[in-house]
Amino acid sequence: MRRRTFLAAAGGAALASGAGARGAQTPAESDISLSTPTGTIFGTLTLPATAPAPVVLIVAGSGPTDRNGNSSMLRTDTYRLLAEALATRAIGSVRYDKRGVGASSAAASAEKDLRFETYVGDAAGWLRQLRGDSRFTKIVLAGHSEGSLIGMLAVQKAPADAFASLEGAGRPAPVVLSEQLKPELSPELYAQADAIITQLQAGHPVAEMPSELTTLFRASVQPYLITECVDGEGRGSSTIPLSKSRASRNR
Repeated sequence: MRRRTFLAAAGGAALASGAGARGAQTPAESDISLSTPTGTIFGTLTLPATAPAPVVLIVAGSGPTDRNGNSSMLRTDTYRLLAEALATRAIGSVRYDKRGVGASSAAASAEKDLRFETYVGDAAGWLRQLRGDSRFTKIVLAGHSEGSLIGMLAVQKAPADAFASLEGAGRPAPVVLSEQLKPELSPELYAQADAIITQLQAGHPVAEMPSELTTLFRASVQPYLITECVDGEGRGSSTIPLSKSRASRNR
């Protein structure tokens, strides 16, 4: 069911932007990369047999999720399956390992250096690169979960012909995080976590916290959380990058 929903949203956006389904195609996959001042982002280009064609840039959700939609905690191949399904409708796609993940690990030297706006810049960079490629007739960005917010901001920096939000939260990041934590924590711990979220939302790092919350709000991830809430203006999002917390696993 979710695969159909993803395909309907991403493929529908491509069709609405001027692409017509031409029947089953035999897709071809190749490596593709984006050079940035702080490292190279690596991905996979899937092209239908008929060219030129529209292309969908797939922006992954939160956590250590690779270009195929997998992590050490969960394997779904969501984005690979989406790319294959789009190709059967004569729509190309690009999916990529974001900074700090998979082949793009070297583009993020440490978790403490990750910032939300950097992910936005990467997505915008892909859009610009695809726009200059004559193989593509239309450029569509499809952002999943946190990738939806990243995509919303990226298309303001670089033009796209259409945008598809795949299960975007539609609520501010602090609200989503609080909702995820409430059923997982005792009332006492939840109250302390909520206070930490309030401080991060105000742009203030938090030095002291209960040991039970250090994995979730560790110092190295706080800069990312702060920029997601502040630079992303608190718009709908997801949760913490590279987190192994129970709350993240249950998303």
